[in-house]
Amino acid sequence: MWQDDINANLASVAAAEASGSFGHELHAMDFLNYAYVQVGEDDKAKAIVTKVQTMEPTAGHDMHEYLDMARAGFPATYEIELRHWKNAASLDPKMATKPENVAMIYWARAVGSGHLRDAGAAKENFAHYDAMVEEVKKGPDAYMAQYMDTGRDEIRAWVAFAEENNDEAVKIMRSVADKQDEYGKGEVEIPAREMLADILLESDHPQEALAEYEHSMKIDPNRFNGLYGAARAAQMVRQPAAAQKYYAQLVKNCVGATSDRPELARAREEVAGKTVVAGNRAFPAHQLACPMQ
Repeated sequence: MWQDDINANLASVAAAEASGSFGHELHAMDFLNYAYVQVGEDDKAKAIVTKVQTMEPTAGHDMHEYLDMARAGFPATYEIELRHWKNAASLDPKMATKPENVAMIYWARAVGSGHLRDAGAAKENFAHYDAMVEEVKKGPDAYMAQYMDTGRDEIRAWVAFAEENNDEAVKIMRSVADKQDEYGKGEVEIPAREMLADILLESDHPQEALAEYEHSMKIDPNRFNGLYGAARAAQMVRQPAAAQKYYAQLVKNCVGATSDRPELARAREEVAGKTVVAGNRAFPAHQLACPMQ
C-alpha cells in the first residue's frame, strides 16, 4: 500500500502547513521519505532529506524537538535504504545536536562501514555510539537509553561482519531480529531480520538468507531491499519461480519510478526475460547465446 501511504502523508503535510502544525509536517515527511525509497522515487525522497536540513524552528510551533531528529534520521534512512554505503559511512554527526539523534548518524556510519568491510571505521563509530548512550543517560531524557540497545547490537553485528567473523555477526543480528519479532520495531526502522538476511547472503549462505528475507517480509512486506534480496537468494539456490515472483513484485511496486538503482534495473531485466541463471550467477542472455554455425 505504498501509494496509499504516500497520498495520505502528502495530505498530512498539506494539512499541517495549513494549520501551522509544523511538527506534524515533519512526522509525515518521515513516512514519505521511507515510502518513496520503497517505490523507487529516490529524487522525491532526496528532496525531503535536503529540505529538512534547511528548515528552521519557528517560534510558537511544535517542530523544535522533531527537527533535530529529522536532520539525523532522514539522511540515515535515505543512504542506508539506497545502499549508498560510502555516503552512509561519511554522514556528518554535526547534523544533529541531541545525543540520541547524533547516535543515529553513528549507527548509519557503522552500518555503512560494516558493509564496506572497514572494521576500523565500524569500531570507531561503535565507540561514538556508546558515548552518545552515556550522554543520554546523563540528560533529561535518560529513559531513552534503554531503547538504544537495538542500535548498539546491530552495530556489534556489523563490526563482526567487517572483521569477517560472519558466524558472530549472524548470531548477534539474529538475537536482535528475534527481539523485534517479539516486541516490535519503529515504523521506519530497517528490519534487523532483513539485515540478518543481508549478512547471510553476503557470507555465501543463500538458502538461509532466503528463509530470513521471507520471514522478514511477513512483518515488513513489500520492502524494496527485502524483495530484491529474496530474489537474489532464490536465484542462487535455483528457485526461479520464487525469484521471478519477487522481482515481479519489485517492478510492480516501482511502476513509473525514476530510480537509477542497479537493483531495479536488474529486476526489470529479469521480468523482461533478458537474463538467465548459470550456476550461482545471472548473466544477460546475449552473453550465453551460442552463435549461429
